[in-house]
Amino acid sequence: MKIAFANKYLPSCNPNGVSVQVHILAKALVKKGHKVTCYSFSEKPSDANYDHVKLSWGTSSKIKRKIIPARIFKKIKTHQYDIIHYHGDDYLCRGAANRVRTFYGSALQEAINATNPARFFYQVLFYLFEWISCLKKGTSVAISKNTISSLPLIRVQISCAVPLEQFHPGKQKTPYPSILFVGDLESRKRGKLLLSVFEKEVLPEYPECILTVVGSRNCSGSNVRYRGNIPVTDLIEEYQKSWICCIPSSYEGFGVPAIEAMACGTPVVATRNAGINEIITDKLNGRLCTGKTLGVTINETLSDSALRQVLICEGVKCSKKFDISIIASEYEKLYEHLKHLNIINKKYS
Repeated sequence: MKIAFANKYLPSCNPNGVSVQVHILAKALVKKGHKVTCYSFSEKPSDANYDHVKLSWGTSSKIKRKIIPARIFKKIKTHQYDIIHYHGDDYLCRGAANRVRTFYGSALQEAINATNPARFFYQVLFYLFEWISCLKKGTSVAISKNTISSLPLIRVQISCAVPLEQFHPGKQKTPYPSILFVGDLESRKRGKLLLSVFEKEVLPEYPECILTVVGSRNCSGSNVRYRGNIPVTDLIEEYQKSWICCIPSSYEGFGVPAIEAMACGTPVVATRNAGINEIITDKLNGRLCTGKTLGVTINETLSDSALRQVLICEGVKCSKKFDISIIASEYEKLYEHLKHLNIINKKYS
């Protein structure tokens, strides 16, 4: 099949959750024999095996750039493709039987968990755009039950994926207690909460413990090791050698870092939220807690090596159902179904 992907970014310039998902799915579909073309405003990643069309912003204005992707995506000549798959910003695009739109969470939940009024109103506006997309002809896909609860017109659920050929157990754990955090400090990722809990509750119990922070916002503190944005190979190594991975988010559309950590043989300690609750069962394949009990739960997990071993074994098992090869096959089945329906519709129209 000839498949077009449309998304603002690819990991070459903005390695966020959605851009990485688009990239690994496109690569997996090419390996399955399909011809994939990605339309984005990024440079083509060095490891991309798919075709790429680089789009132009035409402006440096951050405000204007909020609506430019929808306008540019509308101009893509979709008739040359069997499937056109949007990964965001398709609210101005024409509906079609061969159109797919994946929702990586919902702006409603982003609004509810916004940390300032400007972000709240911005996400409320885009929640309206999400409804416009859902009402268009085509198939809408949600990554989680939580996403469907915010956008109940969606009938298809396909999870996010992790490339397990890269993410797997490997490095020995550090000889000292260690915690890994991946994300922002200020946003719903709540890195500042973890930094506070680490200083006030974890270090008094485990003075040799090291907290490694991976993300774009610099931070410091006693026993805090800031690594910034790092290549995926380095991130995997951090997962593999850490005793636990902490995810203190107030909201996750799905929770890819939890799957990545599990796949690398690292127990996850996470605060309860709708996305994480669909992945983790407390004391079975991870630990769940509240913001108030985060420190206690981290300390309990660090102190119990037998529990950590159980979480490692069950976490690795859990991660296997999210391998990119499995998720790509689910999309492939959807595409084949839509292509077949499209042929029938054209035959009798």
